[in-house]
This record gives sequence, C-alpha cells and structure tokens, in this order.
Amino acid sequence: MEVSVKNNYVEALKQQQAEVRELVLDGLRQAKEGKTKEFDAVCDRLEKKYRNTKL
Repeated sequence: MEVSVKNNYVEALKQQQAEVRELVLDGLRQAKEGKTKEFDAVCDRLEKKYRNTKL
C-alpha cells in the first residue's frame, strides 16, 4: 500500500511540474509576442492563479 501511495505521489508531482513548466513557457511566449505590456504582469498573473492551489 505504501509503495502505491509513493508512486502516485511521484507521478502527480511530475505531472504538476510539467504543467507549471508549460505555463511558464506560455507566459514567456506571450511576453515575446507583445501580448502583455510587462513580463512582471505575466508572472503576477501566474502567481495569483497558483498561489493558493492545493498540492
């Protein structure tokens, strides 16, 4: 049972890391395309969205 829980945790962690990585890359693309006036605005939006999410 403990091994299964650990495997599920590791898999969930990897998935979350991949999602965050994609969000950061999307933010960088938006900044490069001029869709945001400041890179700080992208970072603030991402931080606000994910600050209180449960892990």
